[in-house]
Amino acid sequence: MRTKYLTITAVAVMAGTMIVSCGSSKQVASNSQNRGGGSPFRDAYEAPCPAYDDEKDFAATGFASGAAAQKGSLQKIALKNAQDMIAMKMKHAVEGKVKGFFESVGSNQGTDVDDQTIGDIDNIILGVANNTSLSCLKFSSVNDKGDIECYTAIKISKKQIVDAVANNLSKNKKAEIRQRAEDFRRQTAEELKQYKGE
Repeated sequence: MRTKYLTITAVAVMAGTMIVSCGSSKQVASNSQNRGGGSPFRDAYEAPCPAYDDEKDFAATGFASGAAAQKGSLQKIALKNAQDMIAMKMKHAVEGKVKGFFESVGSNQGTDVDDQTIGDIDNIILGVANNTSLSCLKFSSVNDKGDIECYTAIKISKKQIVDAVANNLSKNKKAEIRQRAEDFRRQTAEELKQYKGE
């Protein structure tokens, strides 16, 4: 009788252990899935005010976060963030073209002049990027800490940057270079239609 009682007790303990073991393994599996076993993009969303480069325009979305009482400052920061992104795209797209322009012209003016012109173009790009207006402005709701997020989108005409750079290239240069600057304007404008920097 005692042996039968010990056998029933042992079976009950083993069954209980198996039930607890199965439950904990499910919990571990669930936890590992939530902490790193699942897709890293499961909760990904498109940003508010999405803006993408197209055939005619460079575009960017800017972000800023901070105290809800500082909406004006946050808007300026988000706008500057978007302008910086567009300036980076423009510089990447145009600078190589300008260097190629100097190689094709064979201006024989020396690298100092060419470097100065590249520097001028950097300033032109910043000027064009900073002379913009918003195409979208949104604010998030206020969180528990009293903070909000600001989202802005801007677009800048590709033709505007090509014209500004070409005008600078032809400034104070001999007629042949001015003509090549016009060729640069046409060719670069066409190529930038296909440029997507995002």
